[in-house]
Amino acid sequence: MSSEAVPAPARPSGRKTILRFMSFLLWGVVVAFQGAVTFAHPRALNIGTLAILALLFAAVNAQLLLVRWLGTRRWDRAMARLHGSAYLSELENLPNRNYLLSELRREMPRARAAGTPFVLIVLSLDTIDDVRERRGTEFADRAVQGLASVLKRFTRTSDFITHLGGHRFCVMLNECKYEDAFIYLQRVPGTIAVSDGHRMYEVPVHARMAQYDMESLYATDVLRDAEEAKPLRRKEAARFGSEAA
Repeated sequence: MSSEAVPAPARPSGRKTILRFMSFLLWGVVVAFQGAVTFAHPRALNIGTLAILALLFAAVNAQLLLVRWLGTRRWDRAMARLHGSAYLSELENLPNRNYLLSELRREMPRARAAGTPFVLIVLSLDTIDDVRERRGTEFADRAVQGLASVLKRFTRTSDFITHLGGHRFCVMLNECKYEDAFIYLQRVPGTIAVSDGHRMYEVPVHARMAQYDMESLYATDVLRDAEEAKPLRRKEAARFGSEAA
């Protein structure tokens, strides 16, 4: 699965917008007419009819009202996130933990049948709480965003990135052995450079790695092995003459 964000649906055509507006206008006329009848003859039947028409009016035209208020593109993005919220993170629409577990359940039987393991690499900014306390929330958020951008740039489309939440990400390398995964890891910098507007600071990137052992039967166990693995020792030369954050 590609790590690119899910594209927003196409903008509705002008003809469709006109039809929606006409529907809104006609419903408004019907409700207004029934309201006038109810005002002139406030009987129970007229009041009930007006209430039903008002509810139908709201249900039929709610989307039109929201589109006009939010704007078409913002509405499309909101709907895409709502439909995909179970499997997408709010961070650049990356797959989330639920998606990774679903993918593991599909990949594990294939790996056992073909005898080709896969590797999970968990990359995180373990010092982010200290960074947030010292530099502020906006600075910490930029560091997390920077790590996401780096991983998207260096990950093949045959593999994929998952946002586990907060400052943690997971990269799944398909048909890959533990020793071969270091080739990918060498491309990922050991620190993320973030500017506070005056200077560049380095936020360390911690990596944990685990290979599927062909015996684990539960996806949660496979992911836990990667998350609880001992952090790898990595070295990264300072860039831009910066200091550690």
